[in-house]
Amino acid sequence: MERTKLAPVSLAMFYGANRDFANAFSVRVTLKNPIEPEPLRRALDRAMERYPYFAVRLTVQGEELVLEDNPLPVTIVKGPEPAKLNTAASNYHLVGVSYERTSVVFGAFHALTDGAGAFHWIKTTLYYYLCETEGRQLDPAGVRLAGEDIPAEELEDPFPAQAPETEEPLLPRWSGAFSVTDHIPVGRQRCWHIRIGETSFMKYTRTQDGSPATITSAFMAKTLHTLYPDMTQPVVCGMAHNIRDVIHKPLAHQSMVKLIELAYPPRLKGADIERLAICSRGMVMLQSQPETVWDTVRKQLALEKELEPLTLQERFALLRPVVTGARTGIGNLPASAPVSFKVSYVGRTDWGSMANMIESVHCSVTTDGSGICIEINTCNGYFDYCFMQEFEDDSTVRTFVDLLEQEGIYCTVSGPFDVHVPKMRLPDEPEE
Repeated sequence: MERTKLAPVSLAMFYGANRDFANAFSVRVTLKNPIEPEPLRRALDRAMERYPYFAVRLTVQGEELVLEDNPLPVTIVKGPEPAKLNTAASNYHLVGVSYERTSVVFGAFHALTDGAGAFHWIKTTLYYYLCETEGRQLDPAGVRLAGEDIPAEELEDPFPAQAPETEEPLLPRWSGAFSVTDHIPVGRQRCWHIRIGETSFMKYTRTQDGSPATITSAFMAKTLHTLYPDMTQPVVCGMAHNIRDVIHKPLAHQSMVKLIELAYPPRLKGADIERLAICSRGMVMLQSQPETVWDTVRKQLALEKELEPLTLQERFALLRPVVTGARTGIGNLPASAPVSFKVSYVGRTDWGSMANMIESVHCSVTTDGSGICIEINTCNGYFDYCFMQEFEDDSTVRTFVDLLEQEGIYCTVSGPFDVHVPKMRLPDEPEE
């Protein structure tokens, strides 16, 4: 079987995955009609022809982890989450699919790809499925199809051998972060689905000169300031930032997100959303500058060199203690400080000819060590929030929604639900 060396962008997440934070995610696409298993099987098999870099298994070669071709079919199971990844139940794949009622759930190991990479695979699968179940050829505009040439840039390592020289990045510095789980015991992981009208919310974000992600961060900071007025540590948001465009690799399939840290010090308690939004925007602008992104690339290239002389177990020992939910969550190297919550927005998804057959889209992630995590997706004129937390108390989500509605942003809320993401067998764990 052909084997592929891990790209530097992926090393920390592959070697750092641990029992406390295996770092997987799932995307639940709810359709308007019940799922038909046989057409779904055929659609997934056809779609996988277009994504050979997802048809892989994780193996050990000497003292390294490598990816090798996996000709076995990606598994489909009935239930709320795909089969456990990297096991016989999943045919040793790092991606999987499940279904229940009207929903299809796509799961993946985050070291393999991110939301931006996975959504292409998801759209291709749904396109073939809906063409068959609807009994007609849908317009394929915006959908990658089996049989077409795959651009080299989509397949290759996205990092250059050496990062370009840039100015020293100006990065914020602080120590510590407020944690809700210091006040509420960690327990059953729960999530709520919040739906907001896209037109009204975008109108509001434009008046604040913000984005859906920065405005969400501002509302979450105000939520925690409201609930915990005596806090003495900063509220810190860990925000996913897609670096593809900055490094000029828009087609890269790997997990290409770094964690931007937005800190709201205690002096901002009582600040209105406008002020918090201004602070959010400034911190995002500072940390998304090319010199900051290239600094991250240099660190990941340096990590590759650091790992070269180490044994497999030494690599695990180096990275597993630092790759945890509170410190990295989505990113590839340890954050400079823990975070209070995380926000991820993959961007507006164009569902094209499939749009009127889709009801909603929700993304779930491994929340261990994160406290609170908000995933944002778009569908048919709405923002679909998946508001996840490591505890059952609903005061945080209720306050968050109340603050939105005080600003004229009206929501529908459903839940609580269990958080479902595929489980993962670590590469050095026994076979199941």
